[in-house]
Amino acid sequence: MSFQKKIVVGLLLLWAILLIIFGLVHSGLLSRKVSVFFFQNQSDGSLKLVEIPRQIKIKGLKTDTSQMIKYALKELILGPTQEESEAYISCVPAEANIRDVKIENDLIYVDFDENIESGGGILELQGRLAQIVFTATQFSPQSGVRLLIEGKEIKSFGGEGITDVEKPMFRSDFEKFLQGEKNER
Repeated sequence: MSFQKKIVVGLLLLWAILLIIFGLVHSGLLSRKVSVFFFQNQSDGSLKLVEIPRQIKIKGLKTDTSQMIKYALKELILGPTQEESEAYISCVPAEANIRDVKIENDLIYVDFDENIESGGGILELQGRLAQIVFTATQFSPQSGVRLLIEGKEIKSFGGEGITDVEKPMFRSDFEKFLQGEKNER
């Protein structure tokens, strides 16, 4: 085969590969891995925050970090799958909705609707915040998280306003949940 024929065959193969990739992207068959954080019941009755991987379908090849975080938070709201529900629980209410995620410097701004505050005592609210912070910071564990509700920064979280969220929240604020927190909900 001549050199020119090899080039033509090579270009045709490259074109076919690009068409296949383009088709996979458009059909939504390409996916990425994100993590969500749920609580796992421990044998001593405590709850431990654990990382659970999820495969999500992506649209297009350009998915920035804020979109990935938003997808992960949507998965968090969906809660454990039916198969996972025996081993894991979530403090995040299923009726909550993620409105937006923005990243500025080392802060991740997470905007929910008002349903994110519904229900739960102080330990459950703290657990909810831990799940949100760990899920939102999975791509940048040192980053802080600022919680917004309906587009507005809030100073306290929960119906009674007991949990202070005026400052950015970090993973280190919720380390007790990684060791297991007594289940007193």
